[in-house]
Amino acid sequence: MFLTNSTLGKVVMTQVKFKMNAYMGAILSLIFVQIVGLLFSTNGSSTFGTSFNNIHIQVITISNDLVLIFVAIWALFVGNLITTKAYRYDDFSFVTTRLSSNIANILVLLIISVFAGVSTFLSNYVLRVYLSLFSSTEYTKSPGVFDEPFSSIGTIIAITLLILSFASGGYLAGMLIQNSRLFLFIIPIIVLSILTTEIGQTLIQILLMNESIWLLIVNLIFVSIVFFGTAIVSSNRLEVRP
Repeated sequence: MFLTNSTLGKVVMTQVKFKMNAYMGAILSLIFVQIVGLLFSTNGSSTFGTSFNNIHIQVITISNDLVLIFVAIWALFVGNLITTKAYRYDDFSFVTTRLSSNIANILVLLIISVFAGVSTFLSNYVLRVYLSLFSSTEYTKSPGVFDEPFSSIGTIIAITLLILSFASGGYLAGMLIQNSRLFLFIIPIIVLSILTTEIGQTLIQILLMNESIWLLIVNLIFVSIVFFGTAIVSSNRLEVRP
């Protein structure tokens, strides 16, 4: 055994492969969540109607926004789940450190987020197929990937990073809670303060409400790095398995 020389990269990649196989249930739950979101989305997100000369016109806007909301909540729970003791103790199957474990977890969440981001973006086309086959309303096609490729790529990246930022938030929350159960009460208070106070709302507008999608992407990368970095630091205080 003393002749075996394992590098950090090899250990991390071994853990990533193991964790991806172990977390296949998360992918299946993602598909279920997206289906539920699509079912709610078919009713339309907004409706506008008018009439004149006995002619009634109704405009129904249908989007996959609900799918994205459902997937973001799913990512939050997955990020939290991966920090629980049952999943953390799986790492003791390997010769590993907290750093390699955290890097592997981040890479797994990144891979899952990419899959979730691409599939969430494509769910918009599922809605289009639904409208074409099962709706009696006139359907006006919106721009697609081939019509606006750069915009579509930017949207996919933004969706992926938004999902990753929620996953990183769940990962940070899970690590903090594993350190102290007091964070079960502290974290909701912090979240409510951000959502309800003027300073918090201003911060959200600065980070997320941007006219440029590329600036939004930069902000989401920054948020994810801060959350993951804080989680790594807080994980160093966790107890060693007896």
